[in-house]
Amino acid sequence: MLAVLLLPEFAELEAAIALEASRRLGLPAYTVAKGRKGTPALAGSVWTPTYAFPAAPPPEALLIPGAQRPARMARDPTYVAFVEEVWEGLRAVFLGFNAHLFLAEVGRLPPRVAARGEVAQVLARQGYQVVEAPFHREAKVYSTLGGLSLWKALEDWAQKAIEL
Repeated sequence: MLAVLLLPEFAELEAAIALEASRRLGLPAYTVAKGRKGTPALAGSVWTPTYAFPAAPPPEALLIPGAQRPARMARDPTYVAFVEEVWEGLRAVFLGFNAHLFLAEVGRLPPRVAARGEVAQVLARQGYQVVEAPFHREAKVYSTLGGLSLWKALEDWAQKAIEL
């Protein structure tokens, strides 16, 4: 089961990519957020999550789409508690274009990551090693450049091509 964590002002393209890839893999998926009210996205849409944190079933994989100010959301104890609660049971964690900053703030980002632009600069200043690749897997964390590189990371995890 794949959970897509909807941070406020999340990248709906990345959430949609994960949900579609999951559907094509035959893997159940759901969206999850702090509450069940609508969560605003970067492009102006509003998504109603399938579950609020307390009611969400334990996921096998977690995707965190990029978002506006993701590190700030990692200072909210409710988000941190959710990540800590599900972390040990996760087989994979996928990061959108800047979700690295969320996971770094939570203290779960591995030392080597794939990132670009401003995100890469911030992470390098924090001591992370940035690799030049569309995605990089370290332990269970897939850091990506976001967008369609998430699709490639999901294919790597599933160990098969996912037809578009």
